Amino acid sequence: RGVDVVPSLATFTPLEMAEMPPFDAVSTTLYSPPLLILPPVPDMSMPFNVISLSCTVWAFVLGSLLNMLVRRGSESVKRELTGEKETRPIDKLKVKIREKKNRLKEKLAKLRNKYSANASVSPQEDIQRLQ
Repeated sequence: RGVDVVPSLATFTPLEMAEMPPFDAVSTTLYSPPLLILPPVPDMSMPFNVISLSCTVWAFVLGSLLNMLVRRGSESVKRELTGEKETRPIDKLKVKIREKKNRLKEKLAKLRNKYSANASVSPQEDIQRLQ
């Protein structure tokens, strides 16, 4: 019917009496009650639970797959209609780096123009003035 767990046994002896000879020591022994562990009992709802869980997993997997396929297909159709070329992630990274480099060059050119027009103030003096 289940799994029987045997009772446990614990013996306690007071510390002040632990140094006495064994026949004079007063100790207390305690026993725990036995335990019966019941396993889960199959009932008529278990097949329903298994079917619903497996259908949920399949719906998630197939839904994700369909979403990826439709998204990729619609993007390729859009590229064909517009004539746009597919960009790889490394190409996108190169474009971003190029844009940042150009912005940095523009800022440096502005700083050079500012300090060449105002030759009396050096960049170090301008930094010290700001601090």
